[in-house]
Amino acid sequence: MVTNVVFSISSGCIFYLHEEFHVQIIYYNIKLENILMDDKGHAKIADFGLAKLLMPNQSKTFTGIRGTRGYVEPEWHWNMPIIVKVDVYSFGVMLFEIICCCWNVEVNVRDNKEVLVNWVYHCFKANELQRLVPEDEVDKKKLERVVKVGLW
Repeated sequence: MVTNVVFSISSGCIFYLHEEFHVQIIYYNIKLENILMDDKGHAKIADFGLAKLLMPNQSKTFTGIRGTRGYVEPEWHWNMPIIVKVDVYSFGVMLFEIICCCWNVEVNVRDNKEVLVNWVYHCFKANELQRLVPEDEVDKKKLERVVKVGLW
């Protein structure tokens, strides 16, 4: 079930934003709250309020930070040019939320799980991916692949 949702989001939303158009769109705000599922289980992206349409000859842009805290690519904090791959970072964060069944940034948490991306990375490096999922029975190979996609 989770695999189907992730595949639907990646093919239905990310592919739509980055491959379906002749011009590039930077969405800036990919998160679970902006993904709608139809009655057939197909994902649709919603809320284009922060999106930016790039000109055909444009591959990057400079802009102030846009998006939701915790989903913003680190490059923004270093005043680097923004490319369409910022949406890939947000997708990875959203992927971790799905597999871990928790929010990216827990405001009231005071332990090492405070920022989900950091926690996932530490579990991956320590070869402790089973700590990420609430269920005991999980396909470890699939979990590792999904985590690698999110960290990429």
